Amino acid sequence: MKKSNEEKRVVIYCRESRDDYGENYERIETQRDLLVKYCKSHGYTNIIDIIMDDDKSGTDFSRFDDIKVRAKDREIDVIVFKNSARLGRNQREALEFVEYLEEQGVEIIFEDEQYNEEMFGLYAWFNERRARDDSKNIRRNLRHKIEEGDLLVKAIYGYNKDGKQLVVNGETAPVVQEIFELYSKDWGYQKIATHLNKKGIETPSQSRGFANAKQTANWKAQHIVRILDDRRYIGDYIGGQTEKVSFKSKKTRLKKQEEWTIIENHHEPIIDKELFEKVQKIRKKRKRESDKYNNGFKFVDVENNLYSGLLYCGRCGTPMYKRKGTTGTRTRPDSYLCKKYSNEGAIKDIRPDYGCKPHRIRIEYLNQIVTAYIGNLVSNPEFKSFVMDNLKAISTNKVTLEKDLNKSKQVLERLEKQFKQVYEDKLNDLIPEFIYKDKKQELEKKIKNEKEKLEEIQVKFNTLNKLEDKEDLIFKAIDNIKKNGLTKEELSRLFDKIVVFDKQEITEDIKQEYNLTKEMYQELYKNGGLAFHLKFMYPQTITNRRM
Repeated sequence: MKKSNEEKRVVIYCRESRDDYGENYERIETQRDLLVKYCKSHGYTNIIDIIMDDDKSGTDFSRFDDIKVRAKDREIDVIVFKNSARLGRNQREALEFVEYLEEQGVEIIFEDEQYNEEMFGLYAWFNERRARDDSKNIRRNLRHKIEEGDLLVKAIYGYNKDGKQLVVNGETAPVVQEIFELYSKDWGYQKIATHLNKKGIETPSQSRGFANAKQTANWKAQHIVRILDDRRYIGDYIGGQTEKVSFKSKKTRLKKQEEWTIIENHHEPIIDKELFEKVQKIRKKRKRESDKYNNGFKFVDVENNLYSGLLYCGRCGTPMYKRKGTTGTRTRPDSYLCKKYSNEGAIKDIRPDYGCKPHRIRIEYLNQIVTAYIGNLVSNPEFKSFVMDNLKAISTNKVTLEKDLNKSKQVLERLEKQFKQVYEDKLNDLIPEFIYKDKKQELEKKIKNEKEKLEEIQVKFNTLNKLEDKEDLIFKAIDNIKKNGLTKEELSRLFDKIVVFDKQEITEDIKQEYNLTKEMYQELYKNGGLAFHLKFMYPQTITNRRM
């Protein structure tokens, strides 16, 4: 039976965008009131929802995702728009959306134009063309404002925003000056960052009170790079660096530098041009030396980064990172260092838990130690016996658990049959109500307990399967290492992690956590070393490390 207008469930959709015609001619509330009045005057009194999409682009059709779901669930009969342009400005998306609504039986109404299925494609094309032209006009106006120096998005670190002007910040500008001065004196990015951390200077995010300031509590090399790379510090304004991929998309891309809008002497400089140019020359020189080293003089061995994700600092638990030794004219052995130490520097009374120790270990020695450790495992009869005994125990336990699994399944099957029989007896009036209730409760309890028991046995069985596979892989990993040398894949099969301790660093708590013997613990405490965490429960072995 066809519904009357009063019965139809109506959704009113309002959209207003500052992108439309370059400005907002009509308040969205005015559009809403107009559509409500239209519905009531045409007998559509069952308005179930009014959607207000303020400042939403007509080319973004993700705003209709919820409406499509509601249409599919048959919750909407009619949707009312002011006109086809309010529906959207992307021809393909608009046609697909309208077709979808029609498939779901949803009626489409435009307040100030007649909806015509055959003509809608033409309207959609016109609306998209208008959006394309509007987008060009907006970009043209925006560029004009940039060229006139009439538009600033935000103040960079070292400045405050006063209206449309950049004004030097008396607290942060000296930090920018110090960064440029230190770099010009041959300081590296990370060394400068560590220096600022030691002084307790707030990062750019912290100085602006950003919500994620806790996550950026330390200066890092990339902070220094961004500041040294920014010519706005010499008083130039840079605009128009990015553009939208298309008027239909929110994605942006970086434009070629010659297409940027650059206004010299736009605001008060923090850095003089001479120092800025000196810094840029140093940066270019270092990059050339680095590229020459990496691409011409030394083959970078990818396999030499075997331990990423495996090597950890014993003091703070942070992963160790690989630092390449030779850079430019500086020559030193490749090594791993604590990442927390690298980011923050040595332990200082700046904040609780600030900084760490280097825990530096040369890669050549690390490879020797790991190879020797694996060799000791292979030649150690106790180790082989331990793993073989584990495999036998696992196999034996699996047989027992498999029997328990089958027995539990049989018990559960029998209980469920009894439950079904009691229910049928009740339906056939073979047992009174009170006996049925007692039996029902008793069987439900037994079934519940048996299911829990079955699940517990299944978990144990699955765990043993994993252990069996894991310990079988141990021998395969060792064999492959013996044949082909150290590889990241085989090391990951063999070890959970390798922990680097300094002298007098390990604590009693760690001793318990790592399952260390008294002798191992004392050795580590006295001399420092590596704790190897194998993929199975074998007593940890300590190896003195060489710097």
